[in-house]
Amino acid sequence: MALLVIALAALVPTVNTYVAQRQKLSELQSQVSQQEQQVESLREQVARWDDPTYVAARARERLLFAMPGETQYRLTDTSGSDVPLTEAEQAAEAAKEGEWFSVLWESVEGSSRLTPEDIPDETGSTDDDVSEQNPADDTTDQDTDQ
Repeated sequence: MALLVIALAALVPTVNTYVAQRQKLSELQSQVSQQEQQVESLREQVARWDDPTYVAARARERLLFAMPGETQYRLTDTSGSDVPLTEAEQAAEAAKEGEWFSVLWESVEGSSRLTPEDIPDETGSTDDDVSEQNPADDTTDQDTDQ
């Protein structure tokens, strides 16, 4: 019986270490496979840029380039602003902007960086707007004996 207890005491830590190492190995292998997939997709993206038609299409889309002899039209509404985005484009823009709470928190952080000089006084001007000496108050000492 004592021999069995000693054998278990010697084997249990070894088995635990073996199992933990196997789990870590399987996690690392899955991580490596995911990274290999990412590398492959990045290689495909790089390969696309070797195609001149793909480069021309991206330049037209992103930079509004046109081929010689072409005329581009930019649609605006009656106020002169750009035409509103489609629903898909609006969703993509909203996803780029981030979550509403992160935008809110950024505005709170930005307002905490205000200094007293940035806050307007009762007249609506800041300390930078008001000169130190008002020219209307500039009085010269005149000789009152005359």
